[in-house]
Amino acid sequence: MTSDAVDERPSRPLLTLGRVDLVRVQVGHRALPDGPVFQQFLLDLPLAVADDDRVQDPFDEAWVLAALEPVLHAGDAPPRHYSLHTHRWHTSWGPSPGAFDLGLLVTTGTRAAASDAWGDSVCRAFRGLLQAAGRPEAPASRDAAVLRARRSAATAYAVDPDALSLTAEEHHRAEGSWTVGLRTTAGDEYDVLVGLVDGYSRSVRVRHVKRVEVFDSVGSE
Repeated sequence: MTSDAVDERPSRPLLTLGRVDLVRVQVGHRALPDGPVFQQFLLDLPLAVADDDRVQDPFDEAWVLAALEPVLHAGDAPPRHYSLHTHRWHTSWGPSPGAFDLGLLVTTGTRAAASDAWGDSVCRAFRGLLQAAGRPEAPASRDAAVLRARRSAATAYAVDPDALSLTAEEHHRAEGSWTVGLRTTAGDEYDVLVGLVDGYSRSVRVRHVKRVEVFDSVGSE
């Protein structure tokens, strides 16, 4: 007897990488290939996607890498050595977006050698990514900027955001950006600029400024 049962398996595979709703880029500068990173640049870039993920073209990271090419140069300087890693994740449960994470570490030499030209190259690259994605955004409020600063410092330097105390803040109204000073309980200080690129609040620069001595008590009995 021949079965007329219909194969109930779905017409498309269940196990996929899914669509990409968010691109997260982190660029760091260090003096030596195995040395500590003294400044980090972060960009969260939501992508405009259709409601039905079946109509999205497969994500291609080539356009992200092409936009980041200027990061390896500063002005007329030859390209520097770098380390690159990527990570992509997707979940079939809940509303969490699919994300593509990219981390790039560039060896610029000493802090003195890492002039503003290196930061400018990152800004140009981030601006190119923003233009490609078409993601304008209103400047952040004071509370939103401080929250973004805490989260960015925590991401860049693996510190507890709740343990960061606020030491300074300044609103650059014309640029739509905020400068925020943070300090850990261990004495590490960070200078954070929220709204690095044209006031876009999800573009951030974090500088590890210095480590200060912290004393539990002063004087003696």
